[in-house]
Amino acid sequence: MERTAGSPSFAVAVHRSPYADQVISMVRPASVVLLFFSLLGFTGCAAIGVPATTDPARKLRDATALFDRQDRPLPAERLIREALELYQKNGDQLGVAEAYRTYGFFFRSSSVKGKWNKFYRNNGFLDRSATFDTRYIKSIEYFELARAIYSAHQQFDALTNVDLNMGFTYELMGDPNAACQAFDRSRQDHTEMLRRNPSARIEMQGFPTYDQFLAPHRQRAGCS
Repeated sequence: MERTAGSPSFAVAVHRSPYADQVISMVRPASVVLLFFSLLGFTGCAAIGVPATTDPARKLRDATALFDRQDRPLPAERLIREALELYQKNGDQLGVAEAYRTYGFFFRSSSVKGKWNKFYRNNGFLDRSATFDTRYIKSIEYFELARAIYSAHQQFDALTNVDLNMGFTYELMGDPNAACQAFDRSRQDHTEMLRRNPSARIEMQGFPTYDQFLAPHRQRAGCS
């Protein structure tokens, strides 16, 4: 499984893959100049300070850095869409799933709901089907799209992560029942991953078992 954005918490695989290595951290305030540059990113100009690349995995890494650590969600969304288009053009379904998963993190990110919320309320997103008020629903939709592909390819490590993060998004939506169902699916995914590959290991933030890793999240959501 990718080391993947999963605020407030995520499980991380130890193996490497050709896809994006995504990490989520805290956001920081942006200056007036950054506001100008980000508006340029929304209209299609190159993201300032981000090297141009035709590698879709690099685009996803750059996008994650932009919406996570640099509080620049506008150019980040454009890079996600560019990566998605490249993966689709190349017929790379697992790459498409990574782009969908990144889009799921994007719509859940604090950079979208923070100081940019007025911009998004007034202007919407590049994905014109999304609005500020439906951003968590859109996050779930993109996680579901990624989940369908991972399921078809039996990528149970990635499924563990996607279902986990769907649970986190459902919590933000105030739907603890759906969150608990997603956490349960994540546990089932992890069990199946180990059944198929007993030597597989994932980093669980110091917890010795996945059940113990999930326990505080299940407790927070009020799962039975």
